[in-house]
Amino acid sequence: MSKDVFANHRTNSIIIIVLIALFISVIYLPKTIWDYEAKLRDQARFRINAVSLAEKLHYQLAKSYTTNTEQLLLVVNSVRDSLLAASMDSNYSYYGQQRIPLAAKSVPVNYSDEYKQLYKQLHLELFKTLQPNHYMEAQSINLLLDSIRTLFEAGNYVGEQTMVIDSVALTFIVSEKYDILYQNIKTSMFNALTTSYTKYPSFSNPLVDAVMDSIAKNPNLSGRIEFSGIYDGDVRVDFIIPPTFEENLGKTLETLKKQFVVDSYDSATYGDTLYDMALAEFLVLNDTLESMPESLTLTYMDTSGVDVKIPVGVKVSDMEAALDKRRNNLYKRLTGYSEPSPYIAKRVIAVAMDSLNSPNVGLDSIHLDIDLTNATFNINVHKNITEYFNKVSLDQAYYKTAVNLSDLDWEKAAVEVVEFVAARLIKKSDFLRWQTVEVESDTFNVDIYDDFLRKYDDMNLKLAQTLTGEYINIHDYARKLVGVAEELAGNDTLEWSGEQLIEFPADTLLIDVFPTYLAEYDTTFTIARDTVVQIDDSTYNGVWFRERVGASQDISLDSLPFLTALRPSVYRYDFNGTDSVTSLNILEKSDSARVEKVYYGPDEYVMIFLGDSLLENLFLLTKGYAEYDSVQIDSLSIVSEEFVAGESEKDLFMSKDSFGGWIDTVTSKKYVKKQLFAHYHFAPELTKCPVTDLPYRITVRNNVNLGIESPITKPIHTRRYLFFTQIDSSHGSLVDGEASWAK
Repeated sequence: MSKDVFANHRTNSIIIIVLIALFISVIYLPKTIWDYEAKLRDQARFRINAVSLAEKLHYQLAKSYTTNTEQLLLVVNSVRDSLLAASMDSNYSYYGQQRIPLAAKSVPVNYSDEYKQLYKQLHLELFKTLQPNHYMEAQSINLLLDSIRTLFEAGNYVGEQTMVIDSVALTFIVSEKYDILYQNIKTSMFNALTTSYTKYPSFSNPLVDAVMDSIAKNPNLSGRIEFSGIYDGDVRVDFIIPPTFEENLGKTLETLKKQFVVDSYDSATYGDTLYDMALAEFLVLNDTLESMPESLTLTYMDTSGVDVKIPVGVKVSDMEAALDKRRNNLYKRLTGYSEPSPYIAKRVIAVAMDSLNSPNVGLDSIHLDIDLTNATFNINVHKNITEYFNKVSLDQAYYKTAVNLSDLDWEKAAVEVVEFVAARLIKKSDFLRWQTVEVESDTFNVDIYDDFLRKYDDMNLKLAQTLTGEYINIHDYARKLVGVAEELAGNDTLEWSGEQLIEFPADTLLIDVFPTYLAEYDTTFTIARDTVVQIDDSTYNGVWFRERVGASQDISLDSLPFLTALRPSVYRYDFNGTDSVTSLNILEKSDSARVEKVYYGPDEYVMIFLGDSLLENLFLLTKGYAEYDSVQIDSLSIVSEEFVAGESEKDLFMSKDSFGGWIDTVTSKKYVKKQLFAHYHFAPELTKCPVTDLPYRITVRNNVNLGIESPITKPIHTRRYLFFTQIDSSHGSLVDGEASWAK
């Protein structure tokens, strides 16, 4: 018989304890890992911010940022140390222009064949991201594109191809959709010439070809030119009738009525009917007559059955311009684009009006085939239209065809172009988008994108690390190191390959030490901590003096409508009998009384009354303090509402001329939040990531744009407690003072 292990109580107890321990571990251990990840993250972000603060101090001293963390530590801390030393010696000063010696550096490198191959490979990869194209004159470009189109239409002309243009052998890639690339040129030109759009080549191409042929025959052609007889059949126009189209018809007709001038009497007598009649007649005449009259005379039958002739004035040219504008607006509503020709717009609008009752209005696209045999297009030919055509040819087809010399040395061209573009970008940040680059290998069109310099720096960091065998995260230093290596390798008088030394001579950094540097260093590298303390504080209630006014109590109370006599010498205040009232505070009033300033006629009164509106006192305000017979003049102090002040504010309030006095004082316990500051030294460990112990990557663009980034480019997985994993991702970046973790 087999033994039942679970029958043993001791075994059961051990199993239970182990399970409990595992259960607690599953809950507790992940939390400790997460807390540690958060601690490292917060520590890293603190260090990134510390590097940013140090860079600002460096900029104040040297008028530039630095990507070298060793130089950053040296400059920021050595100036502080020198100023502290100078403070101990009255004969020594460290302010103003100073020089900081930078040590020489000897860097061992291995300029191997593998490195040389990597140098070419990385440059070539970066070069291709610029989409390089062989630069050609505009005439040759159009000849090439037309030749490709002819061969493409003949069939089976796709993929890598070659052609000789102007005795230059070229290689290029013909897309399977080259016909679309080529058509895009014509479509873009049609849009530029007419401000309209069509997806049908039968519509766009004849007009574009006619314009470009005319310009080729007469390069000075410009201004408004009419083109007719260029179509031999129908073209298709697409449009959708919007649900609001009928409403737009009415609104645009209403605006046309503004063009009529009608006598004010007739306009008032016959109203809108007259304007409707005038517009209807004008539209009929405009469609039937070859030339319009300067004025109209309408015959209108009034309600008595009498025909009345009414002169209606209209400026025909203004009305025709308004009709053209209305037609264009309606065409835009239907197609989304300006009208290419009135002939087309009228046809489309007519069809739309006939289709207004269709249940699919606003839903379905309508195709209209229009015979343009007799159509006329009025095109504004700009002087730069040829330049625009050449630019469109580049953008729409040439760049995408990747035209280059057949015998191009790609590796040599890659190095030349990449280094040329990088050098220009470092000095000129707006050297972007399509640019022309002339190097020894060839002249190229290249598309320089925003992130190119970043990828160039990444390339140099990888090359420098391969060259030295050490991790390097200072891209300026890496670029200089790689550049010096290439310069030495290209020197014909040197045998420079394999293991070599690159010497960087000692240098001197000129700085300007300002008097408040020590104070700025101390306030820059501080850690603020909020704390709450308990204090005894006094609260004071006070009032402001505003003004002193003269007042008379010689008033006939029974004559005032805002007082109601209840019994002899007892009155009740009724504010409804006043013109208006204003709340006031009188210093001499009793605690239970209320005070208002009462306006009645030209006079102003101060009314003091109790809670039940019973009159306590009444003053007539006077303009002076002079003594008059039978007139009593009192001096009243008008004060503000009460305010509250603390112990620290008490003296400040009392020093004011307008201060009136304290009404009450209360002493109580208060809890106050205060900030305590701890100072720290900008130490070398602050320039390194707490997870990888690698220096932060510092990027400086245009000497004013500063970025500090975590060296962690992909998550780092670390085994913890056998079964668990700690994952440390990038801790973010701080670019131009904006933290990525604050977004």
